[in-house]
Amino acid sequence: MNMDDERNIPTVKYEPRLDMFASSIMGTRKYQQDSYACIETPAGSLAVVCDGMGGLEGGERASGLAVKTLLEDYITDSITDIKKFFRNEVKVIDNLVCRISDDNGRPVGAGTTIVAVHIDDGEMNWISVGDSKIYVIRNNELHCIVREHNYRLMLNSMYAKGEITLEQYRSEENKAEALISFLGIGNVSLIDENEAPLKLIQGDMVLLCSDGLYKSLSDERILAIISDNYFDLQRAADELTEAALSYSGRGQDNTTVVIVKYQ
Repeated sequence: MNMDDERNIPTVKYEPRLDMFASSIMGTRKYQQDSYACIETPAGSLAVVCDGMGGLEGGERASGLAVKTLLEDYITDSITDIKKFFRNEVKVIDNLVCRISDDNGRPVGAGTTIVAVHIDDGEMNWISVGDSKIYVIRNNELHCIVREHNYRLMLNSMYAKGEITLEQYRSEENKAEALISFLGIGNVSLIDENEAPLKLIQGDMVLLCSDGLYKSLSDERILAIISDNYFDLQRAADELTEAALSYSGRGQDNTTVVIVKYQ
Protein backbone atom coordinates (compact mmCIF):
# COMPACT_ATOMS: atom_id res chain seq x y z
CA MET A 1 0.00 0.00 0.00
CA ASN A 2 1.43 3.39 -0.95
CA MET A 3 0.94 6.66 0.90
CA ASP A 4 -1.79 7.83 -1.46
CA ASP A 5 -3.80 4.72 -0.64
CA GLU A 6 -3.43 5.37 3.09
CA ARG A 7 -4.68 8.94 2.75
CA ASN A 8 -7.82 7.64 1.07
CA ILE A 9 -8.72 5.27 3.90
CA PRO A 10 -11.82 6.70 5.65
CA THR A 11 -11.45 7.38 9.36
CA VAL A 12 -14.08 6.15 11.78
CA LYS A 13 -14.87 8.53 14.61
CA TYR A 14 -16.17 6.92 17.80
CA GLU A 15 -19.30 8.69 18.95
CA PRO A 16 -20.25 7.97 22.57
CA ARG A 17 -23.98 7.58 23.03
CA LEU A 18 -26.51 7.54 25.79
CA ASP A 19 -28.95 4.74 26.44
CA MET A 20 -31.89 5.64 28.71
CA PHE A 21 -34.26 3.30 30.51
CA ALA A 22 -37.13 3.96 32.91
CA SER A 23 -39.67 2.23 35.14
CA SER A 24 -42.45 3.72 37.28
CA ILE A 25 -45.05 2.14 39.56
CA MET A 26 -47.89 3.45 41.72
CA GLY A 27 -47.00 1.12 44.56
CA THR A 28 -49.93 0.85 46.94
CA ARG A 29 -50.96 4.49 46.64
CA LYS A 30 -54.28 5.61 45.15
CA TYR A 31 -52.61 8.12 42.86
CA GLN A 32 -49.50 8.19 40.70
CA GLN A 33 -47.81 11.42 41.73
CA ASP A 34 -44.45 10.68 40.06
CA SER A 35 -43.71 12.04 36.61
CA TYR A 36 -40.61 11.58 34.47
CA ALA A 37 -39.21 12.06 30.98
CA CYS A 38 -36.11 11.28 28.93
CA ILE A 39 -35.37 12.98 25.62
CA GLU A 40 -32.44 13.22 23.22
CA THR A 41 -31.95 16.23 20.98
CA PRO A 42 -29.07 17.60 18.91
CA ALA A 43 -28.38 19.94 21.84
CA GLY A 44 -27.98 17.09 24.32
CA SER A 45 -29.93 14.62 26.41
CA LEU A 46 -32.25 15.50 29.27
CA ALA A 47 -33.70 13.26 31.99
CA VAL A 48 -36.00 14.41 34.78
CA VAL A 49 -37.91 12.82 37.68
CA CYS A 50 -40.49 14.67 39.78
CA ASP A 51 -42.34 13.40 42.86
CA GLY A 52 -45.54 15.32 43.57
CA MET A 53 -47.22 16.05 46.87
CA GLY A 54 -50.87 16.74 47.54
CA GLY A 55 -52.85 13.78 46.18
CA LEU A 56 -54.56 13.65 42.80
CA GLU A 57 -55.68 17.26 43.04
CA GLY A 58 -52.20 18.55 43.77
CA GLY A 59 -49.31 16.11 43.55
CA GLU A 60 -50.10 14.56 40.20
CA ARG A 61 -50.78 17.93 38.63
CA ALA A 62 -47.65 19.45 40.18
CA SER A 63 -45.20 16.80 39.00
CA GLY A 64 -46.82 16.62 35.56
CA LEU A 65 -46.70 20.40 35.19
CA ALA A 66 -43.04 20.47 36.24
CA VAL A 67 -41.97 17.86 33.68
CA LYS A 68 -44.10 19.36 30.92
CA THR A 69 -42.77 22.89 31.52
CA LEU A 70 -39.14 21.78 31.68
CA LEU A 71 -39.39 19.78 28.44
CA GLU A 72 -41.28 22.44 26.51
CA ASP A 73 -38.87 25.18 27.54
CA TYR A 74 -35.85 22.99 26.83
CA ILE A 75 -37.09 22.23 23.33
CA THR A 76 -38.19 25.77 22.44
CA ASP A 77 -35.55 27.93 24.17
CA SER A 78 -32.20 28.76 22.62
CA ILE A 79 -30.04 27.53 25.49
CA THR A 80 -26.47 28.76 25.74
CA ASP A 81 -25.97 28.12 29.46
CA ILE A 82 -27.65 24.96 30.77
CA LYS A 83 -26.94 25.80 34.43
CA LYS A 84 -28.63 29.17 34.05
CA PHE A 85 -31.51 27.47 32.23
CA PHE A 86 -31.99 24.94 35.08
CA ARG A 87 -31.96 27.67 37.75
CA ASN A 88 -34.46 29.77 35.84
CA GLU A 89 -36.74 26.77 35.27
CA VAL A 90 -36.79 26.01 38.99
CA LYS A 91 -38.04 29.54 39.68
CA VAL A 92 -40.60 29.41 36.86
CA ILE A 93 -41.98 26.00 37.87
CA ASP A 94 -42.05 26.94 41.56
CA ASN A 95 -44.28 29.88 40.68
CA LEU A 96 -46.52 27.79 38.40
CA VAL A 97 -47.02 25.08 41.00
CA CYS A 98 -47.84 27.68 43.65
CA ARG A 99 -50.72 28.82 41.45
CA ILE A 100 -52.36 25.39 40.99
CA SER A 101 -55.95 25.76 42.17
CA ASP A 102 -59.15 23.71 42.34
CA ASP A 103 -62.32 24.26 40.33
CA ASN A 104 -63.33 27.05 42.71
CA GLY A 105 -60.05 28.89 42.28
CA ARG A 106 -58.70 27.95 45.70
CA PRO A 107 -54.99 27.02 45.95
CA VAL A 108 -54.60 23.29 46.55
CA GLY A 109 -51.22 23.48 48.26
CA ALA A 110 -49.45 21.35 45.65
CA GLY A 111 -45.74 20.67 45.52
CA THR A 112 -43.19 18.54 43.75
CA THR A 113 -39.55 17.57 43.99
CA ILE A 114 -37.33 17.65 40.93
CA VAL A 115 -34.07 16.05 39.85
CA ALA A 116 -32.84 16.68 36.33
CA VAL A 117 -29.63 15.97 34.43
CA HIS A 118 -28.42 17.25 31.09
CA ILE A 119 -25.66 15.47 29.20
CA ASP A 120 -23.88 16.85 26.17
CA ASP A 121 -20.51 15.90 24.73
CA GLY A 122 -19.74 13.71 27.74
CA GLU A 123 -20.42 16.43 30.32
CA MET A 124 -23.28 16.29 32.81
CA ASN A 125 -24.97 19.22 34.53
CA TRP A 126 -27.71 18.65 37.11
CA ILE A 127 -30.12 20.31 39.49
CA SER A 128 -32.14 19.09 42.49
CA VAL A 129 -34.86 20.43 44.77
CA GLY A 130 -36.49 18.18 47.37
CA ASP A 131 -35.63 14.61 48.28
CA SER A 132 -35.54 12.76 44.98
CA LYS A 133 -32.01 11.62 44.18
CA ILE A 134 -29.31 11.44 41.53
CA TYR A 135 -26.67 8.71 41.74
CA VAL A 136 -23.59 8.19 39.62
CA ILE A 137 -22.39 4.60 39.19
CA ARG A 138 -18.72 4.34 38.29
CA ASN A 139 -16.37 1.38 38.67
CA ASN A 140 -19.20 -0.59 40.29
CA GLU A 141 -19.60 2.00 43.04
CA LEU A 142 -22.76 3.98 43.77
CA HIS A 143 -22.36 7.68 44.62
CA CYS A 144 -25.25 9.96 45.59
CA ILE A 145 -24.49 13.51 44.41
CA VAL A 146 -27.45 15.36 45.98
CA ARG A 147 -28.79 16.03 49.46
CA GLU A 148 -32.24 15.34 50.85
CA HIS A 149 -33.82 18.72 51.46
CA ASN A 150 -35.64 17.74 54.62
CA TYR A 151 -35.77 18.87 58.23
CA ARG A 152 -32.99 16.41 59.11
CA LEU A 153 -30.63 18.44 56.95
CA MET A 154 -31.46 21.49 59.05
CA LEU A 155 -31.18 19.56 62.32
CA ASN A 156 -27.76 18.20 61.33
CA SER A 157 -26.55 21.69 60.50
CA MET A 158 -27.81 23.18 63.77
CA TYR A 159 -26.31 20.35 65.81
CA ALA A 160 -22.94 20.60 64.04
CA LYS A 161 -22.84 24.33 64.79
CA GLY A 162 -23.72 23.77 68.45
CA GLU A 163 -27.03 25.58 68.10
CA ILE A 164 -29.00 22.67 69.59
CA THR A 165 -28.15 19.90 72.04
CA LEU A 166 -28.29 16.18 71.33
CA GLU A 167 -31.42 15.99 73.46
CA GLN A 168 -33.07 18.73 71.40
CA TYR A 169 -31.98 16.99 68.22
CA ARG A 170 -33.57 13.71 69.26
CA SER A 171 -36.78 15.41 70.35
CA GLU A 172 -37.21 16.76 66.80
CA GLU A 173 -36.30 13.59 64.89
CA ASN A 174 -39.91 12.55 64.42
CA LYS A 175 -40.23 15.49 61.99
CA ALA A 176 -36.95 14.82 60.22
CA GLU A 177 -38.47 13.59 56.93
CA ALA A 178 -40.53 16.75 56.37
CA LEU A 179 -39.38 18.60 53.25
CA ILE A 180 -37.99 22.08 53.69
CA SER A 181 -37.55 22.75 49.97
CA PHE A 182 -39.69 21.78 46.98
CA LEU A 183 -41.25 23.38 43.93
CA GLY A 184 -44.44 25.08 45.00
CA ILE A 185 -43.07 26.24 48.35
CA GLY A 186 -42.85 29.79 46.97
CA ASN A 187 -39.60 31.67 46.35
CA VAL A 188 -37.65 28.42 46.49
CA SER A 189 -34.10 29.06 47.67
CA LEU A 190 -32.61 25.71 48.72
CA ILE A 191 -31.35 24.28 45.43
CA ASP A 192 -28.53 21.81 44.77
CA GLU A 193 -26.58 22.01 41.52
CA ASN A 194 -23.16 21.15 40.18
CA GLU A 195 -20.38 23.71 40.39
CA ALA A 196 -18.54 22.33 37.37
CA PRO A 197 -19.86 19.84 34.81
CA LEU A 198 -19.21 16.20 35.66
CA LYS A 199 -17.06 14.60 32.98
CA LEU A 200 -18.47 11.17 32.23
CA ILE A 201 -16.26 8.25 31.29
CA GLN A 202 -16.93 5.04 29.39
CA GLY A 203 -19.42 2.84 31.24
CA ASP A 204 -20.68 5.48 33.67
CA MET A 205 -24.35 5.22 34.62
CA VAL A 206 -26.60 7.86 36.13
CA LEU A 207 -29.64 6.91 38.20
CA LEU A 208 -32.47 9.34 38.92
CA CYS A 209 -35.19 8.21 41.33
CA SER A 210 -38.02 9.28 43.58
CA ASP A 211 -37.77 8.51 47.30
CA GLY A 212 -39.86 5.36 46.92
CA LEU A 213 -36.70 3.60 45.73
CA TYR A 214 -34.04 4.51 48.27
CA LYS A 215 -36.43 4.40 51.22
CA SER A 216 -37.20 0.78 50.31
CA LEU A 217 -33.84 -0.55 49.09
CA SER A 218 -30.32 -0.11 50.44
CA ASP A 219 -27.57 1.32 48.25
CA GLU A 220 -26.03 -2.15 48.14
CA ARG A 221 -29.27 -3.71 46.87
CA ILE A 222 -29.74 -0.98 44.26
CA LEU A 223 -26.19 -1.44 42.99
CA ALA A 224 -26.51 -5.24 42.95
CA ILE A 225 -29.66 -5.14 40.82
CA ILE A 226 -28.08 -2.78 38.30
CA SER A 227 -24.82 -4.74 38.19
CA ASP A 228 -26.63 -8.05 37.72
CA ASN A 229 -28.47 -6.58 34.73
CA TYR A 230 -25.62 -4.56 33.25
CA PHE A 231 -26.41 -5.74 29.71
CA ASP A 232 -30.17 -5.29 30.08
CA LEU A 233 -30.76 -2.03 31.88
CA GLN A 234 -34.47 -1.94 31.09
CA ARG A 235 -34.72 -5.13 33.09
CA ALA A 236 -32.63 -3.47 35.81
CA ALA A 237 -35.05 -0.55 35.96
CA ASP A 238 -38.05 -2.89 36.15
CA GLU A 239 -36.42 -5.04 38.83
CA LEU A 240 -35.64 -1.99 40.95
CA THR A 241 -39.29 -0.92 41.10
CA GLU A 242 -40.46 -4.52 41.57
CA ALA A 243 -37.97 -5.06 44.41
CA ALA A 244 -39.09 -1.83 46.10
CA LEU A 245 -42.71 -2.99 45.94
CA SER A 246 -41.85 -6.46 47.24
CA TYR A 247 -39.81 -5.08 50.11
CA SER A 248 -42.31 -2.55 51.41
CA GLY A 249 -45.46 -4.52 50.62
CA ARG A 250 -48.61 -2.76 51.75
CA GLY A 251 -47.05 0.65 52.30
CA GLN A 252 -45.10 1.19 49.10
CA ASP A 253 -44.89 4.74 47.76
CA ASN A 254 -44.91 5.67 44.08
CA THR A 255 -41.50 4.66 42.76
CA THR A 256 -39.78 5.90 39.62
CA VAL A 257 -36.29 5.22 38.28
CA VAL A 258 -34.46 6.45 35.20
CA ILE A 259 -31.12 4.89 34.26
CA VAL A 260 -28.80 6.64 31.80
CA LYS A 261 -25.74 4.81 30.48
CA TYR A 262 -22.83 6.56 28.80
CA GLN A 263 -20.96 4.33 26.41
